Amino acid sequence: VIADNVGDNVGDIAGMGSDLFGSYAESTCAALFVASISSFGTSHDYSAMSYPLIISSMGIVVCLITTLFATDIFEIKNVSEIEPSLKRQLLISTVLMTVGIAAVSLVSLPSEFTLFNFGTTKTVKN
Repeated sequence: VIADNVGDNVGDIAGMGSDLFGSYAESTCAALFVASISSFGTSHDYSAMSYPLIISSMGIVVCLITTLFATDIFEIKNVSEIEPSLKRQLLISTVLMTVGIAAVSLVSLPSEFTLFNFGTTKTVKN
């Protein structure tokens, strides 16, 4: 019975992880498609077109930095330190990702671009 419950939990968690990854990959592909039908695609502005991929890359870098904080800088010595450490990691990753997204947005995105929608155009400004 215990082995069956453990197997069910492992299967459920693996399924949730694959669902999250699938949703993340699909939203990245959708953002790349929208970028390709905008003026980014027609003017070949690759830094703006690759914005979704740069944001994902920023997330990987922030994850590595946050892991460094969790494992080397603020080491957990007993069980009572686990929850504050997780909260600290959440705060550090949120701050770093916010700063990273702002920096990438300022560098990669233009102040104005045009979306093409089946014959109509829409100018988008920041």
